[in-house]
Amino acid sequence: MTELLKHYLFYSFHSLTKYDYMAIGWVLFLALLLLVLAAFVKRRALAYFLLFVGMTLLFFGPPAIKMAMDRFIRAADVTVTTLKPLRFSHSLLIEGEIADNGRIDYSACDMVVSIYRPNTPLKEWAAYLKPRRVVVERLAGPLQRGTTKPFRLIVDHFNETDFNATVIARCYP
Repeated sequence: MTELLKHYLFYSFHSLTKYDYMAIGWVLFLALLLLVLAAFVKRRALAYFLLFVGMTLLFFGPPAIKMAMDRFIRAADVTVTTLKPLRFSHSLLIEGEIADNGRIDYSACDMVVSIYRPNTPLKEWAAYLKPRRVVVERLAGPLQRGTTKPFRLIVDHFNETDFNATVIARCYP
């Protein structure tokens, strides 16, 4: 889990744009405004409600803004065409395409491959939080708006027979 968290935090701080800073600034300003307003309101129930909304915005607003911006402005879709364990080299071959469906051009993309055991649906969530292996590889070259780019990833020292793999693209402007 620490590997997944480390890559997510690096990606989050590395991919911020001026639009992210403006959106996060507005959310923090609104949260602080609600907290100050809650201090001066005379009615206790309204003050508690404003305090609750302000604290919720303060803690959950910036990550929610980041996820919304990732979904609409930095949308990169990954299509995996081949997922094949190689028999004689103990490697996993992953081939596919990455498409830039967002509104900005990317200078670089990291492909994050998470490998975990298949389980029941409840255990799948736990396996997603702590994958058996996480491999991050950088794609060479920029990716323009509305274009696709093929990729080929090789995961070495792979000895699994029953596994699930997810490939996520994290692209930087």
